[in-house]
Amino acid sequence: MRLFPRFILLLAAASALFAAKKIVSPTVTGGNDDIDVTATIYMTEPEVTQKLGADPGKDVVLVSVRVTPRGEKPVQLSPDDFILLAHDDGERTKPFDPAEIAGKGALIVQDTPEGGKKKGGKTSVMGGFGGLGAGSGSPGNTTKNPITGTKMDSNSAGNTKLLDQLKAKQFPEKDTADPVEGYLYFPLDGKHKLKNMALLYRGPAGKLNLEFQH
Repeated sequence: MRLFPRFILLLAAASALFAAKKIVSPTVTGGNDDIDVTATIYMTEPEVTQKLGADPGKDVVLVSVRVTPRGEKPVQLSPDDFILLAHDDGERTKPFDPAEIAGKGALIVQDTPEGGKKKGGKTSVMGGFGGLGAGSGSPGNTTKNPITGTKMDSNSAGNTKLLDQLKAKQFPEKDTADPVEGYLYFPLDGKHKLKNMALLYRGPAGKLNLEFQH
């Protein structure tokens, strides 16, 4: 009978250890005279799947973004205004279009030469953002970093359910004076810590750096 209390203590300790290792998806905010931006990053496949209601596969990072224009004048917004930066290895990438993830022809990750990345006809902006601090607009270290690219596998038939979910929840492209929110779908190769991630805004409303440090 004395073993039962010990079992309870071990169970409680294991639960506490599990809770201590639970990943918390950080939320960051930033702003300037024209817009305020709030962003939350989800880096694990289970988290991303839960948020989308469908599994987009590995190497897809989900960022929930809300942009609030400060004035009455409409601001032009687009998913391509944003760049995901990994400080640990310098990887930078722009968001996937939903069709690039779940349309006909699946994406395959591959290495490409330095200086840019092609995915589905779009060129990701690479280089020129190293060493930036939160809120900084200066280019900092312009040394180019190894690039992770993608190509299309024409043998893939696509995933209609996932494609519909991605389109429905994607951050929209529009001119608006009202708050706008949605998801950005970023490719990210390899393992990265949350503290090393940053979301960069480079759009008509200026420049913002949002650091996911916690």
